[in-house]
Amino acid sequence: MAIALMYRESLALRSIHDARVVMCTAPGDPPILRYSWFANSPYTLNLDSVLKRCGPLDYLLLHIPDYQVNQVAEWLASASQTLLRDVRELHLNVMVFNIDQMKGQDVLGLAGFGKVTCTTAHEAYSNPVTRAALGVPLHRLKICTGAEFYSRSEYKDKESLLIVSSDEHPLRTIVLGKIAQELPDLRIEVIHDISYEDYKRLIRRAKWSLTFGEGLDGYFAEPVFSGGISFAVFNSRFFTPAFAELETVYPSWTALIDRITEDIQRLDEPTTYHRCWQQAFDLLSDHLSTDRFRENLRTFYRGEYTFP
Repeated sequence: MAIALMYRESLALRSIHDARVVMCTAPGDPPILRYSWFANSPYTLNLDSVLKRCGPLDYLLLHIPDYQVNQVAEWLASASQTLLRDVRELHLNVMVFNIDQMKGQDVLGLAGFGKVTCTTAHEAYSNPVTRAALGVPLHRLKICTGAEFYSRSEYKDKESLLIVSSDEHPLRTIVLGKIAQELPDLRIEVIHDISYEDYKRLIRRAKWSLTFGEGLDGYFAEPVFSGGISFAVFNSRFFTPAFAELETVYPSWTALIDRITEDIQRLDEPTTYHRCWQQAFDLLSDHLSTDRFRENLRTFYRGEYTFP
C-alpha cells in the first residue's frame, strides 16, 4: 500500500523529477497484473520488459523494498551489462519501511552499480545513527496515511470488539487468553485473510485494537484514525518517546498483561474513551502528516537529503 501511495504521489511530482513513473514487480518475483488485496489502479509491469522498451536513458531511479535488496543486487549483477548498459546515471533507493527487515541486506553492495540512498518510514530510526550504520545518504520520508484517508465513528456507534494483528509473538496465547477470560462479553477478532477495504470497515466498528507487531503499525494507527483506541507495547525502534506517554502504550508485555483488561473496562465510558482517543489521535495526526510526507518526497527528488 505504501508503495502504491508513493507511486501515486511520485506521478504528481513530475515537474520536479522530470521522469516517467512506473510500478514493477521486483526482478525474480512472479508476475502480477495488479495487487488485489486493496483497491488500486496501477498495473504492475515487468522491469526487464520496461527497460527493453526504453532505449538509452539519461537517468534511472529504482525504488527497492527493504527486504529485497540482495535479490535486486543479484539481478543488477546480470543486468548491468545488458539492460542497464545504456543508462547514463543509475540511482538505487532502498525504501526502509521496517528497520528490522534490513538485517542481512547488503545495502553497500549496491554501490557498485550506481548511486545509493535510503528513505525511511518511521521517525524513530530516521537519524544519524541509522545513516552511519547503513553507510549511504538517508532521507526521512514517513508514510502517506494521514487521518483524512479514514472515516471516523464515535463511541456510541462502536461495537464491543477487539481486533488483533496476526503477528506471531511468544506471549500471544497468554495475552489473548487473559483478555478472553476476564472480558467474556468482548468479541476478539484476529485480522487474517480479508481485503483492506473490509479491514477499514471493521476498524470503523471496533472499539479496541491490539498489535503484536512493531508497535507503530497499521493495527495501531489506523484504528485510532477510525475513532478507536489501540493498545501496544512501546518499541523504541519504531515509536518515538512521545508515544510512551499514551496510557494504552505499555512499557513491557508484562505491564500490558497486568493492566489491559482493567484499562478496557476503565476506558469503556464515553467521556473517558474520547479523552484517551483524542490524545492518541492528536499525536498520530502530527506524526503521520500527509502534507509532510509530500514535502519530504519533493525534497528527496530534489536531492536534498535529511542526512546526506
